[in-house]
Amino acid sequence: MHARSLFAFAATALLAAGCAGLPAIPVDGSVAEGRIRSTVDAEVARHYVEKYLPGVKGRPELDRRIDELTARHRESLPTREDLAHVAAEFGSVDFAALFFADRLLAEPCNRALNHAFARHLADGRRRNWSTSPYRVLFIPGFDYVAHGHLTGADFGRPRLLARELGLDNALVEIPSVGSVERNAQVLAAAIRQHAASGKQLIIAGASSAGPAIHLALGELLTREERSSVKAWLNLAGLLQGTPIIDWVREPPQGWVLPWVAAYKGYDWEELASMSTERSRPRFERLRLDPAILVINYLGVPVSGSVGRFAADQYKVLRPLGPNDGLTLLPDALAPGAGTIVALGRDHFLAEDPEIDARTVALMGLVITMLESGAGRCYS
Repeated sequence: MHARSLFAFAATALLAAGCAGLPAIPVDGSVAEGRIRSTVDAEVARHYVEKYLPGVKGRPELDRRIDELTARHRESLPTREDLAHVAAEFGSVDFAALFFADRLLAEPCNRALNHAFARHLADGRRRNWSTSPYRVLFIPGFDYVAHGHLTGADFGRPRLLARELGLDNALVEIPSVGSVERNAQVLAAAIRQHAASGKQLIIAGASSAGPAIHLALGELLTREERSSVKAWLNLAGLLQGTPIIDWVREPPQGWVLPWVAAYKGYDWEELASMSTERSRPRFERLRLDPAILVINYLGVPVSGSVGRFAADQYKVLRPLGPNDGLTLLPDALAPGAGTIVALGRDHFLAEDPEIDARTVALMGLVITMLESGAGRCYS
């Protein structure tokens, strides 16, 4: 979703009106497989990465509080409400984000999945998937026609890489600025069409494509119609909506943005399909076929690692807790899915300087998992 094309005007106006700069405390450490070298918003976040997680505890009272927090969430992931509370209790959104990453990676199947992804990433052999039975359907993000070449929403690079490696693929040309419901209808029709080819389908969708994929797989397609779909790669999907849509609909920005939307050619009501008010009930009612392998790929940024496309929205969302620059972190996770954590990355994954290698590794991982029939992960 290229939010800057519509929302940056309102965000910049608000931030210029008095959003103070954040502290920038250097941090250098790891959370399981992920290395983070950036700046964070509070000393507690640095302590957590550099001291607490490696087991070098030197602040007894703070360490006790973190121990108690970890014990409370040993059996289940923190919710968005939990993380907002953690951020307030410890005075650090970055600490809450890093804690969430650690809890994700503490789950045994997620840890194994991230290890497997790291192995594929380290494997420099050139692949040849020309005889593969799979076809990847790339489902682009919001406004991909006009701005996808800038944000990566058009999947230009992944499609090129797939072609170079002989992997059959196609772009599903959903409406560039369509609603979740309209995009899901187009996608469902495309899946029916591609299923007739005899290929086994891997669905890869980013950002605003996520809820459309969820709706198509969870409700619009019959069991027989979705039987050709073997995997879904949920890449920072806005599955439970984005509070940015909620925010831009409120005064005073809500007085101006409908006119901006009309000028840009956006349908104001279709944008509302990505509000949390409409997205969260839709998310709760949908059920995925357990035969489909689902993998989340989630960017978990800290304040110092947020990139150019996510920066304004990230600041707007910080009062709600850890976010990737468009949605709250738990709201981007598909249910019953394993999660690969891209520590330090934000919603705009194409900004990652290693994105090409990570794309190839992710495709290889999914194909390997499908071929082996193993790796059904749950977070």
